[in-house]
Order: sequence, then C-alpha cells, then structure tokens
Amino acid sequence: MKKVLLIDDDPIFNFLHTRMLSLGGLAKEVHTALNGQQALDLVNGYFSGTAALPDAILLDLTMPELDGFGFLEALKKLKVPGMDRVNIVVITSSINPKDMDRVREMGVTKYLIKPITLEKLKEALL
Repeated sequence: MKKVLLIDDDPIFNFLHTRMLSLGGLAKEVHTALNGQQALDLVNGYFSGTAALPDAILLDLTMPELDGFGFLEALKKLKVPGMDRVNIVVITSSINPKDMDRVREMGVTKYLIKPITLEKLKEALL
C-alpha cells in the first residue's frame, strides 16, 4: 500500500494510526483530514488531477462540520473516476448496529471499532 487518507477529528488517533500504518509497513504516505469537509477538499484535489487517489481511506464517523456519513454521501455524488478501487475502512468508537447497517448500505463493508490493533488494520487493508 502506498497512500492512505486518514479522516478523524482526534489528533491522538491520527498520530497513533499514522504510526501504526507506517511502522506496520501498510503505508508509505499518510494524509490526514480532521473532518469530512477537509477530506472532500483533498478528494477534489485528486479529482482535479493535482494528486493521485489514495489506496485506502480510514474514516471516523463522528466528526464536526461533516461527519463520516456525510462524507460518504458527498463522495458518492462526486463520482470520482477510480474511487471504486479505493479501500474504505470505517474506524469508529460506535458500536451501534444502526451505524453498522447504515455504513453497509452505503457500500462500505469494513467496520472497525476503536481502539484497533495492527493485526485488525492489516486484515482490513490487505
């Protein structure tokens, strides 16, 4: 895996997950966004050709400004070429079955509950 987009409003989780991705050999390049809107801005950069699409997106659900559900809905509307090949993994503290069902309905099949281990992350990304 080369590039990962990490979307989480918690700087501690961003730091930990970035380290886990790097030290675990899962990513050479990690970009972070603190909410769904910042992530959409990055995706628009990918869409306009200023950067390559990430190989994976790690997405929290509960964030200010634009949450994970809003991000997924907006991403679907953008219709970015090649986005269907990007591995999207939800990493959240929500154990609510309704959230899990809603994520699946939105086409995301990988749902990890915080805190995660390197093994669980590897399994979701590989």
